[in-house]
Amino acid sequence: MQVSHFLKVYPYKEKPGYLLLFSTKRSSVIVIKEETFQAIEQGALSPEDEALLTKHGVIVPDQEKEKRDIRSLVDRKNAMNPVLNSMVVLNLDCNFACLYCYEGDMKGNLYMSDETAASLIDLIKKDFIGEKKKLLIDFYGGEPLLSLGLIKSISLELKGFAQEKGGSFNFTLVSNGALFKRQVAEELVPLGLERIKITLDGPAEVHNRYRPFKSGAGSFDTLIKNIKETCDLVKISIGGNFERNNCGQFVSLLDFLIKEGIKPDKIGGIKFDPVSKRPEGDVSPADYNDGCMSMDEPWLIKASEFLREEILKRSYNTPKITPIFCMVDNNSSFVVNFDGVIYKCPAFIGKEGFAVGNVRSGIDDYTRSYKLGLWKDHQECAECVYLPLCFGGCRYTTFIQKGNLDALECRKNYLDATLETFIKQEVKYR
Repeated sequence: MQVSHFLKVYPYKEKPGYLLLFSTKRSSVIVIKEETFQAIEQGALSPEDEALLTKHGVIVPDQEKEKRDIRSLVDRKNAMNPVLNSMVVLNLDCNFACLYCYEGDMKGNLYMSDETAASLIDLIKKDFIGEKKKLLIDFYGGEPLLSLGLIKSISLELKGFAQEKGGSFNFTLVSNGALFKRQVAEELVPLGLERIKITLDGPAEVHNRYRPFKSGAGSFDTLIKNIKETCDLVKISIGGNFERNNCGQFVSLLDFLIKEGIKPDKIGGIKFDPVSKRPEGDVSPADYNDGCMSMDEPWLIKASEFLREEILKRSYNTPKITPIFCMVDNNSSFVVNFDGVIYKCPAFIGKEGFAVGNVRSGIDDYTRSYKLGLWKDHQECAECVYLPLCFGGCRYTTFIQKGNLDALECRKNYLDATLETFIKQEVKYR
């Protein structure tokens, strides 16, 4: 047996005589005696240790075969994926005036028509073939709850269809949360609502500056009230978008949530992310020009470690470090804009050259437009221990940086700087 190629080994000063291991392929975190690790190279493992370390991806029979297997991991995930997942942009309207609005100049009184919704339903029914067991819709906007009637009608139709086929139907919402009253939650949960993501950009004084209502009034108190009134009905995850100058203030938000009774047992999870910079020449009406362009920015590395620690320290759930399966690479996942045009990623909506079809004619081949498998042409990717956590990185970040998808967004520097800390956080708090 050999040590896995996709294994990170860290000294573990918190426990002298032990090492901290992390499998980037299995997401396994193991604290192991140094002498046990040395026994791997000496071929002196006990049968019990060999079985345990094999199970968790620490050792493999053949390291070269393991590398070859990772090259086909995306294909195997697609073959085994039981879920058909569609992100549906119901409108590009909104009741907020966010400072950094990602949709920028695309926003307006633009709503999905009943005819487009009917074509969407027909397309989903055609794609929900025998091997699929679950149908999942992510309703998105704009603000999806401005299209509440359409959410209900689409969900009612697809829930009945999926059940007839012996499968299941659920949906999620990505919402600013202002319209998510208890009555709305009570109407949507029976139709399949399983989770809603609501954004809180820090404590009230920060959030209200970045995410006010169109009237200019602050939205923070409304969102807190709605979260309190609905968290017993549906899983609520909280997101937040930070900048260099305000990331430290997000700790106050965490303490405020606890004080208000919105404790870890009431919330599905919390994750804070940096505001992304928009591509050159693609700005919002407010001409917002801040945000980060790279995961390698030193301030972002420090902020990511700090905020993740503060979330876990308070016992809130936050995503674990796991192999990535980007929706672009997922052949059972797509994004439908309000007008019926289909994309592979919401960040590319409206951008020339990235549409992959429409709900009336179906989905075209997008291998070249989204550069599928580009990482396979790079030897440094094939040899990288972080490959399962990256697979060439985020295409949108590449687009921001290069203006095209001809390059990769290598995350090696970021993971070199942060992964050990993240894994030690996992051991300490989970």
